[in-house]
Amino acid sequence: MDLEYSYRELLNLCNPSKLGNVAKSISNLYENNLAKKWTPELNSEWVCRHYFATKMILNATILLKALDFSTEKNMRLANPYFEYYAVLSLARAIVCTLPTEYWDNGEIITISHCKTIKLAFSWLGRFNSNTAKNLEEITLKLKAQRELIAYRIPSSGDLNLSDDHNLEEILTILAEAAQFNSELLYKVLEKYADKKNYIICDDSHAREIADIELDGFNFFDSEDAYRLAYLKRKMPSPHPLHFTMTQGMTEDFFSAWDSGSDDGQFSVGSPSSWQIIFDIP
Repeated sequence: MDLEYSYRELLNLCNPSKLGNVAKSISNLYENNLAKKWTPELNSEWVCRHYFATKMILNATILLKALDFSTEKNMRLANPYFEYYAVLSLARAIVCTLPTEYWDNGEIITISHCKTIKLAFSWLGRFNSNTAKNLEEITLKLKAQRELIAYRIPSSGDLNLSDDHNLEEILTILAEAAQFNSELLYKVLEKYADKKNYIICDDSHAREIADIELDGFNFFDSEDAYRLAYLKRKMPSPHPLHFTMTQGMTEDFFSAWDSGSDDGQFSVGSPSSWQIIFDIP
């Protein structure tokens, strides 16, 4: 199969013959649900969906680095949060790339945890149903452990919390599933979509990402607004996630969370250390 990204884990979930069938099935969904009906409105939406999915990969990466830091500093109280939300972020990345799910006025990026998990691991089951079921159970356990620490504060600390899972492997599989989807969509669009529709005519999707209202409070993210405006100018059609990530985007994202000092505070490290779960430029 002609793929542009160097996958580490996802393609090992099934044999080459089944992988070809999975790719064909997914491509058919993109073809029939999207590419043959491609419009400037759909184009505007899917550029934003891919952008949001890349942010979820970056978020999972920084949460994984925060997990290492909190463990080193004996701030284990935060570990269940970092573990669960890293996995949830990548489940959300998958959902944003699903041809079966609609934007629905931004609801795709605000759906419940349970629905996100159900959709993501059901999709992963296309590759390997047993692996998908196992990883879904691990995710639900991570969710329960996060809630245990947040709401019940056990007197025994984290004694009863489980860590018998390979978090980096799970995150890599999920990130690669989203990447795989984005590659297939790109190929189908190149084959079937009318290129005159490769324009961003609707800014409402970008506003729903950059200008957020929660519980009556407004949070405007100027960096998201800038990056989405950049895509509108320079990449006005959906590209695979690893191409959607520009070096400037990733550097700015990580530097926003970096302490900028060497005095033992949290540091995101060098760019070479950002590729724990995904080939981030």
